Amino acid sequence: MKKLNQTELLDQRIAELTLQHNQELVELKQQFHAVKYSMSPTNIVQEGLNGFYQTFINKENLMSTILSIIGGYVSKKVVIGKSDSSIKKIIGNVLQFIVTSYLTKKNTKTQTEL
Repeated sequence: MKKLNQTELLDQRIAELTLQHNQELVELKQQFHAVKYSMSPTNIVQEGLNGFYQTFINKENLMSTILSIIGGYVSKKVVIGKSDSSIKKIIGNVLQFIVTSYLTKKNTKTQTEL
């Protein structure tokens, strides 16, 4: 009699796991379709254009970003100049990144205070 009870429990557990498996499969398919849609070339281009449009609308933010990039580039050229040394180029790139980041943070902080 006990064997029959264990068999019934095993059948019940198999049915539960099958149901769970089917539900997870449906969720996985939905996630796959969502990722497939978001990674489509048209969607990527559309999101990029929307981001560019939003940046273009906020001209103050665009101007501060451009000034930060120019500031970093100029600081690199002033400190390093025209050098063929790989180490100097790496140091120049790091300096450019640091100056650009600093100017961006400073401009963002200044804009939020206004």
